[in-house]
Amino acid sequence: MKRVLYITYDGILEPLGESQVLNYLEILSDNHQIHLLSFEKKEDIKNINKLNNIKKRCSSSKIQWFYITYRKSILGTFYNILTGVIYSIFVKIRHKKEIVHTRSYLSSLIGLVLKVLFGTKFLFDMRGLWADEKVDSGVWLRKSALFKVSKKLEKFFLIKADKVISLTESGIKEIKTFNYLKNKKIDFEVIRTCTNLSLFNPSAKKEEINNLMKDKFFRLGYVGSVSLWYMFEEVLDFFKAVKEIKPLSTMHIVNKGEHCFIRQTLKKYSFTNEDIILETVNHSQVADSMKKMDAGIFFIKPYYSKIASAPTKLGEFLAMGIPCVTNKGIGDTSKIIEYKKSGILLDDFKRDSLFRGAEQLLILKDEENILNRCRLTAEKYFSLEEGIKKYNKVYESL
Repeated sequence: MKRVLYITYDGILEPLGESQVLNYLEILSDNHQIHLLSFEKKEDIKNINKLNNIKKRCSSSKIQWFYITYRKSILGTFYNILTGVIYSIFVKIRHKKEIVHTRSYLSSLIGLVLKVLFGTKFLFDMRGLWADEKVDSGVWLRKSALFKVSKKLEKFFLIKADKVISLTESGIKEIKTFNYLKNKKIDFEVIRTCTNLSLFNPSAKKEEINNLMKDKFFRLGYVGSVSLWYMFEEVLDFFKAVKEIKPLSTMHIVNKGEHCFIRQTLKKYSFTNEDIILETVNHSQVADSMKKMDAGIFFIKPYYSKIASAPTKLGEFLAMGIPCVTNKGIGDTSKIIEYKKSGILLDDFKRDSLFRGAEQLLILKDEENILNRCRLTAEKYFSLEEGIKKYNKVYESL
């Protein structure tokens, strides 16, 4: 049993933090003593029912959870980090923590302090090329001080870490080319954004698919954010191509917090109210919404930073037995989809490519064994159980 301090800058009151942090830790806590430090947004803390539910889950798993109220400004970020360092030093000394497991870059700054001060084993769970993502999304300029400082920190994290977790094989391949790592041996492990295969289960979907087919409908599904590097207008262009082939098609969008932007974007198209279904659901209800989808879609701008990204929604779609259409150039996505031919990959977004992709997707979703092919792909690449086994192995190795 290892004594672990897990630090995440993503709040576990948010869907991403709940699915990609808490779901892991609840099972890892069976074999390890875990303290969890997270940074939670004020609006999430105000949701008392959610807060109490997460507290109960942590308590029942014997996870000691402490959260800091997230502050967004630059000064607020300094406060977040300073408070996190103080708390982490207290936990390290009081509970004799052997490992500090940090998710992404700002959390890793705290982990680096523990590594330098106490020699604590430092597990850098990098989640992608964060600084480059900030530039690619337009938040930072490549010449900015914030970017340069972040890349310097990235260097220290990679060199000082006892183990580095990457979401993709493509990301590791790129990182190994960094000049300052050419004569250094970095211990890498690939652990993707895993999916709870029990929650996202295709067994309840077969009847839904049959019903939709009987009614001669096709429902394209979109789940998650539509901003930053997501190409939502191209998604709607694809849906438009689908409608030209199959006029009774509808699009089901599951999204939180961006409905105004979505409705504004939809005004550029001639879709009717019946064509688009827009809803917000809790993470635990996403699978129920997916049951109504015949195929999933997401397009991501193929920026440099995206070679290290693993879209969570891909694993969830495939686990539900739902084939996907997406674009090339995103992490290991092409390799994963090509494994069992569980989706369609676009080279570009020209009209001919969109129309051809729509035709291929409509054929693919009706193939007799497509559900099983998708599920097998999810089991190979996105299994939460396998991800936890890898984390257990990493903890025991440190």
